[in-house]
Amino acid sequence: MKSQNLPRNLRLLLGKYNSLAEGAHHIGINRQQLNKYLNGSSFPSAHTLGRIAKALDVELDMLFADPDKFDRVSSEMLDLSTPVEVQMNATYKLAMERNVRERQTLATYCGDYLFYHRTAMSDHNVHISLIRIYQENQKTFAKSLMALRQNGQPRTGIRTYKHGSLVFQNSGCLHILRMSDLNIGDTDLGLAILTLPRLKSEKYLFGHTLTTSLSKPGTIVPSQVVFQKVTGNILELYREHCGAWPLESPHLPPCVREHFSPQTYAA
Repeated sequence: MKSQNLPRNLRLLLGKYNSLAEGAHHIGINRQQLNKYLNGSSFPSAHTLGRIAKALDVELDMLFADPDKFDRVSSEMLDLSTPVEVQMNATYKLAMERNVRERQTLATYCGDYLFYHRTAMSDHNVHISLIRIYQENQKTFAKSLMALRQNGQPRTGIRTYKHGSLVFQNSGCLHILRMSDLNIGDTDLGLAILTLPRLKSEKYLFGHTLTTSLSKPGTIVPSQVVFQKVTGNILELYREHCGAWPLESPHLPPCVREHFSPQTYAA
């Protein structure tokens, strides 16, 4: 640990603030004390060093790193010259690499699901879509069919939206990220986060979604959701179950009906 590097590194890290006074305030020390650290006339205590590192969002070793290492690491952290698209592509690449690494674990959740969620039309209705989670080229994806029909409409000729999603897991949750072109001059975005069950034999996954509203631009729509694993002919499942149904409909299993009841939903 080279204490002589502290004044230089600290001054560079404080460059993100409008003034040294602002930086001192964020760290939680007075400006005069900070000046002593910057000119080398005083050295912070171990407790203060920890506060400085936490406030500046760096590892403690970075405060004492040699100039070449400090400049290299800090430039990687704060590289504003890299186009946003390149940074996003790099992030997407990392997500796909994780997707490949976790392929065996995610294989457990492959199959067909009925996807229950609130409708935008009424709190009394629950919409059922069909989702298939599958693996291809060492990656995990989901395809969903959303039936645009109300209770009582015919089983055939159902108007349908199709969505494609990327599936991965993080922190004990299953994430399903959707970006779908609706062919109406807009893109539908959505993220479902489901809590993974303790037992692999469980058929229900519970969680939430976040979607962007097409009818109300600038609005984020959160919603509780339920996934139910099912087997059988996928076309028959779609025709029989998918669409918007009232809470008392026999299309909803008792646990799903209870989950979306006004009392439970309000809680």
